[in-house]
Amino acid sequence: MNLLHQTPCSLGWLSWVFDATGLRWLTLTGTPEEGHRQARAGFSEAVGRADKLVPLAWEEALLAAVECPAARHPLIPVQAQGTAFQRAVWDALSTIPAGQWRTYGDIAAQIGRPRAVRAVGSACGANPLPFLIPCHRVVASGGRWGGFGLGLEVKEILLFREGMIPRISGRINAHDRIPFL
Repeated sequence: MNLLHQTPCSLGWLSWVFDATGLRWLTLTGTPEEGHRQARAGFSEAVGRADKLVPLAWEEALLAAVECPAARHPLIPVQAQGTAFQRAVWDALSTIPAGQWRTYGDIAAQIGRPRAVRAVGSACGANPLPFLIPCHRVVASGGRWGGFGLGLEVKEILLFREGMIPRISGRINAHDRIPFL
């Protein structure tokens, strides 16, 4: 059975769905109610609330991935569901070290599909486990931000926390250039 747990963090509420095999889905919302609504919309199978069944090490690792993304944190078993192409992209994203970024083109080349740059962007957008599968570390060519499913301000905060950019205005958009790139 899928279980939902919610944890407050400095950016809002982490809502995450897991089962006995691992973490299946993760999002960041402003309220627990929004996270619960999104979890129920994203899973056709029942999603029950997890109170005492939450592996504490998983919760601590998730919080560390948000609050200190540059630090090493314990691995969590994940069960990301996607197409073979999406899983290849997510596997490539997982190889990007904290404190570094890659372009969508870099990821496309890494998976042997150098012309699939837009498809890589779509796979990043479909990432069910942001923070753990670090799609925030992918930028567009020429230093453009690209997108991020949880919002560009969150992307900026994560990149700042990893020491890649100075904290800037918080008013960025996908067409702005990353400072110092």
